[in-house]
Amino acid sequence: MIDTHAHLTDAEYAENLDSMIKNFKQDDLKYVFTVGFDYESSKKCVELANNYNNVYAVIGVHPDEINSLSTECIEFLKRSANNAKVIAIGEIGLDYHFNKENKEQQKQAFVTQLQLADQCGLPIVIHSRDAVADTLDVLKQNRNLLNNGGVIHCFNESIESFNEYKKLGFIVGLGGVITFKNAKNAISLIEHIGFDDFVIETDCPYLTPEPLRGKYKNQPKYVKYVLEKIAEIKNVSTNKINECSTINALRLFKKVKG
Repeated sequence: MIDTHAHLTDAEYAENLDSMIKNFKQDDLKYVFTVGFDYESSKKCVELANNYNNVYAVIGVHPDEINSLSTECIEFLKRSANNAKVIAIGEIGLDYHFNKENKEQQKQAFVTQLQLADQCGLPIVIHSRDAVADTLDVLKQNRNLLNNGGVIHCFNESIESFNEYKKLGFIVGLGGVITFKNAKNAISLIEHIGFDDFVIETDCPYLTPEPLRGKYKNQPKYVKYVLEKIAEIKNVSTNKINECSTINALRLFKKVKG
């Protein structure tokens, strides 16, 4: 399995991170992509990817952390994009759940990082929360920068939104949310999407999937529950879903070894 979105730099893992990563193989994890959300976490992601063969880094500044998108940070992102273990710019985008007063600054930071990803020839990993319309607007206005594809992370929006993202060349990241009892969109969405339209992710340590929700902090190995839920909805084997999500991840994130 490939967990395409994890936050291995989170303090939750500080004590046992090395042993957790060394157990990836026995947990049936081929690769885990560790994702930055600000300058400091992006630096740590690069360090982790350099130290472990089965970890790759996605670097960038989350919309909640745009104050860290300094000139120094941008220069770091540009430099690091040349690293063989840095595979995408993310997670970037818009988040209006907690921050509605700085929408224009969020959009500016989003576009800055879209430009950076295009210059570096890397795909993008997008975070969009309570901001679908504006996220799509920014992407449509900057189609010229969308030359390397990308993922809409933690996707649980409408089929209509999915169709709009797909037209722009994006696939979606499916995670623990689709297993939740209140995930109303999940069944119809997953029935609708094709086998080449998604990758799997955990977003750990957040969004622990059922049946472990509320009992354990999330870990990359729990991506298997996401696989199982997609397979159940699509009425196919988990092997089929794993094969498709792996192919899709390797096709999009071209720097990852097959």
